[in-house]
Amino acid sequence: MAQFWARPDWARGRLMDRFALRVPPAVLQEVSRAFTEADQYISGYNIRLDRLVTQKGERPFPEGLRLISHWGLRDELASHYADPKAGLAKQRMILQVMERIVRQEIPAAVLDNPDLLWDPAANKVTALPGKSAGKPAGDPKSLTEREPDTRYAKLLTLFRAVRAMDPFSPAEPTFIDRRFERDRQIPEKEVEALLVSVLEAPEVRDLARLIEKRLGRKLEPFDIWYAGFKSRGTHSEAELDRIVRAKYPNAAAFQAALPKVLEGLGFKPDKAAWLAERIVVDPARGAGHAMGAVRREDKAHLRTRVPQGGMDYKGYNIAIHELGHNVEQVFSLNGIDHWSLSGVPNNAFTEALAFVFQHRDLELLGLGTEGPQARHDEALATLWNTYEIAGVSLVDMRVWRWMYDHPEATPAELREATLTIARDVWNKYYAPHFAAKDSEILAIYSHMIAYGLYLPDYTIGHVIAFQVADKLQKGDFGAEFERVAKQGRLTPDAWMRGAVGGPISARALLDAAREALAGAGAGTAAK
Repeated sequence: MAQFWARPDWARGRLMDRFALRVPPAVLQEVSRAFTEADQYISGYNIRLDRLVTQKGERPFPEGLRLISHWGLRDELASHYADPKAGLAKQRMILQVMERIVRQEIPAAVLDNPDLLWDPAANKVTALPGKSAGKPAGDPKSLTEREPDTRYAKLLTLFRAVRAMDPFSPAEPTFIDRRFERDRQIPEKEVEALLVSVLEAPEVRDLARLIEKRLGRKLEPFDIWYAGFKSRGTHSEAELDRIVRAKYPNAAAFQAALPKVLEGLGFKPDKAAWLAERIVVDPARGAGHAMGAVRREDKAHLRTRVPQGGMDYKGYNIAIHELGHNVEQVFSLNGIDHWSLSGVPNNAFTEALAFVFQHRDLELLGLGTEGPQARHDEALATLWNTYEIAGVSLVDMRVWRWMYDHPEATPAELREATLTIARDVWNKYYAPHFAAKDSEILAIYSHMIAYGLYLPDYTIGHVIAFQVADKLQKGDFGAEFERVAKQGRLTPDAWMRGAVGGPISARALLDAAREALAGAGAGTAAK
């Protein structure tokens, strides 16, 4: 069996994988163009929260708050659980913004526009006092003209570009097949079964009741991003921003701090220095990104947003996540025994290792806690995060199936289909625990537009991260992280058995959550 192969056998097998597809250059160029255009569209999709107004004319967000969708909007929404009474109205307003985006009801004129005020509830736009609206005089309707179905047009363009590869891939004749069978090496049905095992888990039902009890109100759609189990939930966003800006006034400061950050995670000083020498920190135009090297002579790049005045908490949180990617990339390239084995089995595994880093971001700021309660909180936070992204992943998968069933669809038809799919998934797996039906919030993720069936990797990644983190916490973190990362690009099952001794399964997460729920007095979910 494959898991018993010797390393040279694995290396030869992976080397041959590189010749499995032979696609004409013109087709590949069109795929590259489609992905690039979609990424540019998403990277520039910024919302001026400081220009949002209530129907009473109030502006609840501070001057200068400009956030990218969906990452920045989601993280801003989650930050207000530190003061839920004062933040509730802001969370509801951000939800309205997200709904306008996925429905393509957002006025095109307000995108990244500091000269306009926007009331998302009424979808009304006015000029900021003293500023020109930037539209023809006497044409107020032009200010509220919705964005064309650009969001869905970009997705369709991407779909048609990758579909052109289908004739050259007889073993995996659709992009869906290639994503699951070739890239993930996990059949689509197995991934869907993993998603549903979380979505239907009785532990989720009990966790929803616990969150409802803590909030003192019925759950609303945006509560899929409830952050109260994280230690971050006890610190305001402003407080976290002040701490981070003082430590990292610019990207260069974060670059200089990398060795100490890595030591704080558990790497020995010499190993931390070795890793830091192979990672370059860059400011990002988009939300953030980690780009690994291909040659051992090159360096991995860490990108995150660094606004004027210094890195804020959102940028720092993303930076720690991307650092996890970079460390995995360095170990699995520069430390690998066979170049053809460089990397990990699929994107879910690098996401898992990045989550392991990201979950410790507050600890690195001196704000984290340890002990049984911290472990219980981590289990509950991870389960809720996994529950949220599992539904998002399912929407992504069903949208791609719909596009293959309707290859000639228009952007408007895709928009309506996406909204229908999002509502259907919500009503089946979320509405029973929330005080709302027919929510379309699961369609907000930008990954669905720009990254082509990437979202399921996050769900798999959360599950793997929980399994791996338990192993890392019980040993020498730095040495264990290096060991598992240097396994390289085995099959998912072989990698997991080498890392933790068993297959990918949500069972460990659900068991830990059940124990935590019992300790929280939420009752014990049925096994």
